[in-house]
Amino acid sequence: MSNTQENFSTNNHQYDHTIDREVEVELASPWNRISAYIINNLLLALVAFIGCIPAFIFVKFVLQSESENIIAISLIICISISLLVYAIFQFIQMSKTGQSFGKRLMGIKVIGIDGQNPGFVGTVLLREGVFNIINKIISVIVVFIFVHLFNFPEIAAEFLFAYLLPFICLIMLFRKTTNQRTLQDYLARTIVIKAEK
Repeated sequence: MSNTQENFSTNNHQYDHTIDREVEVELASPWNRISAYIINNLLLALVAFIGCIPAFIFVKFVLQSESENIIAISLIICISISLLVYAIFQFIQMSKTGQSFGKRLMGIKVIGIDGQNPGFVGTVLLREGVFNIINKIISVIVVFIFVHLFNFPEIAAEFLFAYLLPFICLIMLFRKTTNQRTLQDYLARTIVIKAEK
């Protein structure tokens, strides 16, 4: 980890002139970024598991039902609500501070290449939403091509190509010449740095 000096320039459309600024930042290590990703996914699984508890309590003690359909519907509703609450919390934190729960624990955060907080559009909409949509579209196209044109087994193609872009991003985390920016960072014009304590 070394200090990296960046020359950022941004075009401010409101005032219609260019602002040049020099921002010195210390990049987040790839291992901290990977750890933050793992923490966020473990927390997501924990939240989903915790969402199961009210469903079981409701079905067993309130409805006193053994019906598989009622159990399944209750599980889907409770898990969806718990995941929605978790997502809203993460979106608010990412929008305000550039930090998810995992990033906060690892002491890193997302900033725009202009040194400012990219807000909801940069940290949530572009880095997560649009990137995941693009990832899904590319995965479906590649799987279709391999299955229908090359007679590749469908399950093998899905397994191999479902995480194609995330794998590329993983490799990009270790490229110092590009300041360890991933495809998500290029899409949202962001960089991940060590957070100030």
